[in-house]
Amino acid sequence: MNAKKSQNKMIIAVIVAAIIVISGLYYLAVTLPTEPEKKEEEKEKEIIDKISPLTTQAVFLEIHRVRKKGIIDVMMKSGSDFFVNLLTPKDIKIDSAKDYTKLSAIQALEGLRPGKGWDQKPSYKYFAVIDGFEFESRQTYKKWDTGYINQQIFRKVQEEQETTEVELKIIENKVVKKIIGSSTTKKEMESFKVIYDFRTGRWKGDDYFNDSDGYGHYNGSNYEIWFTLHQTSADRDDIPWWVEVNVLGTDPTVDDSKLDPDEDGIPTEWEWKWGYDPNTFDNHSDLDPDQDGLQNDEEYFLTEWLANPYHQEIYIEADYMEKTPKKLFNRDGFDGWEHEFYEESQQMIIERFNEHGITVHIDDGRMGEGGDLLPFDKGTGVFTQEKGVVAGFYNNNFADERKGSFRYVMVLYGGGWCHPQDSNHFYDCIAVPHNRKFYINAIGYALTDRTKRIGQAVQVLHELGHSLGMNRANNPGIDNTSLREGNSGSDYPWFDYISAMNYDYFYLRYFDYSDGSHGENDVNDWSRIDLTFFQKPAKRMEGLSD
Repeated sequence: MNAKKSQNKMIIAVIVAAIIVISGLYYLAVTLPTEPEKKEEEKEKEIIDKISPLTTQAVFLEIHRVRKKGIIDVMMKSGSDFFVNLLTPKDIKIDSAKDYTKLSAIQALEGLRPGKGWDQKPSYKYFAVIDGFEFESRQTYKKWDTGYINQQIFRKVQEEQETTEVELKIIENKVVKKIIGSSTTKKEMESFKVIYDFRTGRWKGDDYFNDSDGYGHYNGSNYEIWFTLHQTSADRDDIPWWVEVNVLGTDPTVDDSKLDPDEDGIPTEWEWKWGYDPNTFDNHSDLDPDQDGLQNDEEYFLTEWLANPYHQEIYIEADYMEKTPKKLFNRDGFDGWEHEFYEESQQMIIERFNEHGITVHIDDGRMGEGGDLLPFDKGTGVFTQEKGVVAGFYNNNFADERKGSFRYVMVLYGGGWCHPQDSNHFYDCIAVPHNRKFYINAIGYALTDRTKRIGQAVQVLHELGHSLGMNRANNPGIDNTSLREGNSGSDYPWFDYISAMNYDYFYLRYFDYSDGSHGENDVNDWSRIDLTFFQKPAKRMEGLSD
């Protein structure tokens, strides 16, 4: 018995000793430092800090477009101040239908006043200074807008030069009349500077990448200027050698301007320019970073016409009807008027939207599609939405590839609306009437060359407002004519809705949308603008489908 107990004690001692040894080994295993696993060191990408190893280094400045500002004041206040010009809200004081009748009479007289000086075009040149060398524009421009001139200035620089300073100036010619004859003086009206970086292909200064008024768009006090800077590249894709080698990983000897490695439909050069990764797929047909209704694929389509995916823009195509025949004592009142979208009217529209950070582009032929001559048709009734005449113009003269990116404006004998014209149900079609009766009855006797241009600008502004989502459904003051019908007081709560969208002020040739500051029932049109509205099918907007 005692021997058995001794044997059991020995077994227990052995087990305890084993446990102690195993515990010690475990402790050592978890507490002693171990040699870390050897990982393959990632080799940092070497930056090759060369600038232009494959070609002579030079910089190119392209002047795309120059526009003189200030036309609204010129048109509205040219000549004598004998009659009242209703340009600003402070000029309008209406508390009753009687007040409105008085102002209407004044504007009717104003409509017959020719004015003076409004038809004198500005005269200017641009001057570029690159590294101290001055270049002068090839011609003196005598127009409000140069259009898309795309003129290029070229300057060689020192090899491996890192940056260069570029200054652009606008010099105006001013004619000073004297007792005998006249003289011309020159005055600098605009000037800005940028520093171009040959490594990155970007510039900074008074204009810079994705600034508030658009990269390559200088919006000054007196002029706005569209321009581009780029440099020599051996493969002619305008992407700097340094960027291709160190950033994009592309071949600097291969033209990447049309290649699309991520297969998203937009080539490398455009994606790089606007900050996208050309090696990462982006759904550009859905992307609209500036919310102007132009998706990135449409912005790319409009590159030639200065489209910027980060700056709001409106594109318009304009066509015109053939001249109205001249027939005295005709019941249709045929007046022999030419149909055109006046240059001054266009510039007034462009200027008004520019004041609110929106760029308007108008193709009256200068972009290659607009300016079609439409066949004349009789009477005003044929131009109603339901007759189908305008639908024919829309389908035959407005290219399908522009639908969804451009709005279509037609200057016709009759019309006066913004409605859908095909199965897409887009509010992208505008018919503007241009005849003597309309200008007398609807735009306060606007019968001189000057006031006809103002009246046309007011019409286009009004109808364009409908394509921007302004309608009676969200503002009952739109399209009102109550004052003209003699109502006042509680019968007409829209005295203070001072806008071209209100027909009472439309008649007074009031050229602006309201800013909401005029009174209790005023509405801020500018804050309600929906630039994407013209791409939204009307049947959906009107609740006829899901």
